[in-house]
Amino acid sequence: MVALRVTSEFWISAFKKRLEGQGIPIFVIQKGDNLAGAIIIRVSNLRGNAKVFIQEPTLTGERSWIEFLNGSDIEIEAFLENQIRFDVDLWILEVEEHTGINFFKEFLL
Repeated sequence: MVALRVTSEFWISAFKKRLEGQGIPIFVIQKGDNLAGAIIIRVSNLRGNAKVFIQEPTLTGERSWIEFLNGSDIEIEAFLENQIRFDVDLWILEVEEHTGINFFKEFLL
């Protein structure tokens, strides 16, 4: 069976609607390629720290969100700036979530 993939822009639109429906602020910090741009999600705890989540394939070929980086806002900003220089098609989303939980685990591309 072939897995269906949605465009980055469509996935982000659906993700934003879901979070906004739960009263969770989300912002597009960097707009990438509409069709297949990679997505990085920064989850800010609003106290000077953040986590960065990326998707990666599992051993079974499915995709899963993983926590890639956890640090101060300064460290996260430096990381994201490097990623933007490396990949101009990259999307960066920022979610404000005071507990910093991984609430999108089941929300895959």
